[in-house]
Amino acid sequence: MDIQRTLHLNYQDGHSRLNVIDSDQQTVLYTVIRSSSKPQLTIFRAATPYAAGFMIGKVTLHTWSSAIDLEIPGPPLAMQKTSKLSSNYDVHGNNINWRWERDKALTSDIRLVDYTGGGLLARFENASFSVKKQGTLTVFGTPTWEIFDAIIITGLAKIEQQKETSTRNSVAASSWYPK
Repeated sequence: MDIQRTLHLNYQDGHSRLNVIDSDQQTVLYTVIRSSSKPQLTIFRAATPYAAGFMIGKVTLHTWSSAIDLEIPGPPLAMQKTSKLSSNYDVHGNNINWRWERDKALTSDIRLVDYTGGGLLARFENASFSVKKQGTLTVFGTPTWEIFDAIIITGLAKIEQQKETSTRNSVAASSWYPK
């Protein structure tokens, strides 16, 4: 049986903050500050009794393109759209060759695949009709903290990109109708 860890993504402070909560539904692992200006996401690993919390990354989404910039301490990590017509994003970094791709048709659920080894690393399931909960992120296996951080950063970047794209498409569609 594969080891899996289900994390809960819950909004705080009117969606300006997001907490990534462990499977016990109490322990905050990460806190994310959301902003309408750049960077849109600033991600912190939560403090523990043994270590202080610290920033693990910043995510900047470009308004008029599909580009996502990641700023992390340590080796660089890059995300780029696989093609103009695709919603998939490749992730490249130090021994990282992943792809965030749509999990099911007609949903905003996504999954992370290690496309050099073919294994499923994580799956995000959107909580479509919840005000407080963004969804759940299930991480498969027992990744190192460095890999775990990379899964969190790139997953949150892809989720935020989907939300931004959906919002832009809704605004564009509503402005199309004649008045």
